[in-house]
Amino acid sequence: MKPVGTHLVAEFIHCGKKYLNDKDALEEILRDGIQRCGMNLVSMEGKQFNPVGATVVAIISESHIAIHTYPEARHASIDIFTCASVSRAVNRLLQFLKNKLRPKTVRVIELLRGNPIEIIDQDWVTSFSGAGCGFEVRYHSVRKLFSKRSKYQQIDIIENENFGRVLFLDKDVQIAEIDSHIYSWNMISPILEAGKRLNKVAILGGGDGGILYDLLRYNPGKVVLIDIDEEVIKAAKRYLRRICHNAFDDPRVKIVIADVNKYLEKRHGFDAIIYDLTMHPEALTNMGRTEFLSGVFSKMSKNLNKDGMVTFQCCSEFDTTTQKLLNRLLPRYFTNITFRKAFIPSFCENWIFASAEPK
Repeated sequence: MKPVGTHLVAEFIHCGKKYLNDKDALEEILRDGIQRCGMNLVSMEGKQFNPVGATVVAIISESHIAIHTYPEARHASIDIFTCASVSRAVNRLLQFLKNKLRPKTVRVIELLRGNPIEIIDQDWVTSFSGAGCGFEVRYHSVRKLFSKRSKYQQIDIIENENFGRVLFLDKDVQIAEIDSHIYSWNMISPILEAGKRLNKVAILGGGDGGILYDLLRYNPGKVVLIDIDEEVIKAAKRYLRRICHNAFDDPRVKIVIADVNKYLEKRHGFDAIIYDLTMHPEALTNMGRTEFLSGVFSKMSKNLNKDGMVTFQCCSEFDTTTQKLLNRLLPRYFTNITFRKAFIPSFCENWIFASAEPK
């Protein structure tokens, strides 16, 4: 028998909230869709994850179907494979699931199984917008400098003819040589402009060393950089010297390899805290997104001195979901909240930053 089949791999982005965290509802939807599309269900298995998320896998006589959800990110990953000779039923099922889960954006690739799967464009890295606006940015790699899967994420560093060396975490662009100073300035400048003390400053995340290097130019007393992934720091020290320079070796700097949530459980009394962590922590934590951010923001507020300040990297200007979430969460813990927007060339879009003071 010749091995053939149609395999659709789809990402449903910014879905409706109704079903994503309901295993039983997803099973019912999938069972209904299989029947309507003329497929033959053999068995089904589901798993409800704690605190959020669900996976449902259906074995059909033609092969299999799987749905995995990330409710906090409003995201569902869909996998449909059938060895039937015609892909019509597969496409009908995909449309049925779209109608039920109501994603704003869908990305799909179709593989004809049984044929050789060719890996093309090895010299390119694709970074997708997480905002549900449906665009992607492709970065040409003149030279791939570093690629490693750490305990927490995939780390890649490439050389690009326009942006210089570029760092990606899980294929999401983080920083580039050409404009790291723009990003850093938008994180540091609110603190400087407000005339805040810099006797003791914390950077949450920031393992590439860009913010750390630029902050040191303004003569802080002590800087504590807390990052969970030591592999990012090691890679930056070796491959991103034009971004971090010798910042990690400065005697004023203390590097702490830890989960910031645990580190901030003790009160450290910072004059300023710079939040350079992701606003989409779903891949790095078992907590729901709102729970994670609320916990960090609360601890940041308690770790600030009375006249202190926090700054945040927030999100793309197109990521209205994160903007609404921050507008709801930040006032619980901070006051004098200000947002600013800056164009980051290597991101190919405007980025939103925020600053605030403790209540």
